[in-house]
Amino acid sequence: MAANLRNNAFLSSLMFLLLIISSYAITSSEMSTICDKTLNPSFCLNFLNTQFASPNLQALAKTTLDATQARATKTFKRLQSIIDGGVDPRSKLAYRSCLDEYESAIGNIEEAFEHLASGDGMGMNMKVSAALDGADTCLDDVKRLSSVDASVVDNSKKIKNLCGIALVISNMLPRRA
Repeated sequence: MAANLRNNAFLSSLMFLLLIISSYAITSSEMSTICDKTLNPSFCLNFLNTQFASPNLQALAKTTLDATQARATKTFKRLQSIIDGGVDPRSKLAYRSCLDEYESAIGNIEEAFEHLASGDGMGMNMKVSAALDGADTCLDDVKRLSSVDASVVDNSKKIKNLCGIALVISNMLPRRA
């Protein structure tokens, strides 16, 4: 009997908690609103659907920045590996330029986190825009090469898409006075 009461109390508490969490979660309508404003809505919807548990826009912005930072760091390491592995001088120049862009992008993403934490959506927006520009510049640098590392191109495109999502979210966050 006591075990039954404990189970009922636990289940009641769990249901109450789930009700509270679901009432604050990002809705599918809000996801569509965000994704409709990006350059790649299907990428956005796919990404946001995997992050459905985000309770609010700030948490979703953080999750998006986390994914962007992880992808930028992975790309930076790949670029270092390509350069260290020995490539022709023209390719080395392009990949070195990309490496510099990604070093800057990672710093901009770190600053975007700081702006998000302080409630500065506009500051976050500016730093995410700079990170997006870095990925875009890298794509421009390597597209002229005869042989391009596919992971650098793929990651740069994904970073641009993730930055696009973060930019839309940053525009939806409250503005600091």
